[in-house]
Amino acid sequence: MTPLNLIAILIFVILMGILAVRVIKIAKRRKLIALRVSQALGPAVDQPAKLAAGTNTEARPTFQFDIASIVPKPRWLVRIVERSAVEISLADFWLASLSCALVPGLAAYIVGLPELLSLALAALFLFLPVTCLIVIGRRRRGRFIDQLPDAIDLMVSVLRSGHSVAQAVRSVGKESAVPLGQEFSLVLQRINLGQPFSEALNSTVAKYNSEELDLIRRAITIQAEVGGSLAELLDKTNLTLRHRLKLKRQVRVLTSQSRLTGIIVGLLPIVLAAALEFLSPGYLDPLFSNELGRMLLALAVVLEIIGVMLITKMAEVKV
Repeated sequence: MTPLNLIAILIFVILMGILAVRVIKIAKRRKLIALRVSQALGPAVDQPAKLAAGTNTEARPTFQFDIASIVPKPRWLVRIVERSAVEISLADFWLASLSCALVPGLAAYIVGLPELLSLALAALFLFLPVTCLIVIGRRRRGRFIDQLPDAIDLMVSVLRSGHSVAQAVRSVGKESAVPLGQEFSLVLQRINLGQPFSEALNSTVAKYNSEELDLIRRAITIQAEVGGSLAELLDKTNLTLRHRLKLKRQVRVLTSQSRLTGIIVGLLPIVLAAALEFLSPGYLDPLFSNELGRMLLALAVVLEIIGVMLITKMAEVKV
């Protein structure tokens, strides 16, 4: 076994150790939270003694290294995690990304695959967690936008019955499904803290990057400055919103052929390379062993990415 393989195995073991420590730490934290909740709901006589004897770590000063204080926290990544509503910290996310990158890459290298292919495999799996979060976030955003017109209709009905804006938002938070119900419950909390309705919607608009909700927010801002019936304004704005969503669905149907073309163009070289390697093993070896072959392979990957981006851009129609 070469020294490089030993270093790879050592990195793998260290990474798995860090992951195990994180899992144990999360389990202990949940156990401590459950103990405190049970103590608050039904305090027993002997629980304070147990906490003072064994579980109360505040009385014993210990050195703790918080990995969350050194991990990078880019704003776009924080927004992706918030939009996906996945309960994961940034430290755990980076740890999962490194695990997804190193485990397949080191395994491929130990098995004996070429170094370039091992690095490509590691780079591919590095973006697997963020890709999953983006997909989950887009689905959640789609459900949010689809639920928005019915939620505005419910608000209009509550406002016309004589209730306040806070009561209308509370009704939407209780009656609407996830995720819109949860988001309007958070909006209600901001309203109860003293924020105007339009300002309380700013965080949700930024979280989902929703032009539809931003249209509602602007209408509410104009009504607060000019005056008038909020129910009538929301009703007319919601009609525009429904027409907008209908037009977006029609555009998506009309551009489905172009999007399918982009998918086929993106997958065709990969499928063709796999078929050639299966039918004639070793046929693609010059692309990995020769310097000119590696340059051509890198150029092909770059051109492939540019082609997929151009086709996707041509099929995108802003409404």
